Amino acid sequence: MPEPIALSRITSHLEDFDGAFLQCTDCQAVHRIMQADRALLYTKDGAEVQVDDMRRFLGAHRDHRFQVLRRSSDAETLSHARWDPMCRVVWEVSDGETDYVVSFGRTEVESPREYTIVPGRMRVVKETIEIDGDVLARVIDEALFPFVAPESKVAGVVQRCRDLVAGCAADELDPIDELREDPNVQLACLPARVAGELRRDLEQTFADSRTRDGFDAIADDLQVQIPIVRLARRYRIDRFV
Repeated sequence: MPEPIALSRITSHLEDFDGAFLQCTDCQAVHRIMQADRALLYTKDGAEVQVDDMRRFLGAHRDHRFQVLRRSSDAETLSHARWDPMCRVVWEVSDGETDYVVSFGRTEVESPREYTIVPGRMRVVKETIEIDGDVLARVIDEALFPFVAPESKVAGVVQRCRDLVAGCAADELDPIDELREDPNVQLACLPARVAGELRRDLEQTFADSRTRDGFDAIADDLQVQIPIVRLARRYRIDRFV
């Protein structure tokens, strides 16, 4: 285990630890340093509540020593939308030698965050990469033949795009948002390679189209603006004994 850090060093250089987790080496309690700890929260009836979770934590462990844990992978599980103050998050963190799984969230809007931590790793047990075929079909239809595109041709292009995306590796994707209905499903645009192949497929499929400029527009929009790819990962926690 790395050498513990004195509290005085942390509080005098707090900006260096923003976003990190502090684990008390005396009692194993853990807390994440965040600017949001010092922000106002609002109860269900609209009342403002001033919170400072970090000050409460540091006061309780004033004479103790700490080790710094930082996020060590992109593994993540969310209980609610990320912006929801009731969202509980599960991450992998590490001190550089030992891996841990930390869970943090609130049980009430006005209550401080609660943390649990165990030595372990988050393992992917299921991963799916697919496209939103309805959105893709609508984009094609509106760009090439407003609302009158031959359904069979559109369906063929959608299926070929599904096949292309199914062959992608997760590291080819750059998620930009999360699905509203399930925050554990990440949204991404098409990788450049897939967008290029889709562009060629569109030109071949709709060779008789008078709207030739639409091919480039579709490929560009799906690569940088319209996130039709859905990346979902489900994890299990493997605890170290």
